Amino acid sequence: MSVQLVATSAIPKLERGIRLKHDIVRERHVVLGPEMLIELNQTGTAIMNQIDGASTIAEIVDRLAQQFEVNPQDISQDVAEFCTSMMLSRVLSI
Repeated sequence: MSVQLVATSAIPKLERGIRLKHDIVRERHVVLGPEMLIELNQTGTAIMNQIDGASTIAEIVDRLAQQFEVNPQDISQDVAEFCTSMMLSRVLSI
């Protein structure tokens, strides 16, 4: 079964009770929620830092592409896959 990726026009936002925090012990950012802790790598942290509840996936991709000096087409799929995964984990809502 394949999962449909979120559309680039979708606006992701954190689910209620979810926060992004830097964990000093783990020395990395984590997503915290009720009975949940997800460790993020650098890519996940960069994406999560752009989620403000007002920006579309396309706008997030554009900002990340500028920040890391890459072609937006090269990262669009990765951002959509990450957001879809976080949505399925009930971290994000669309």
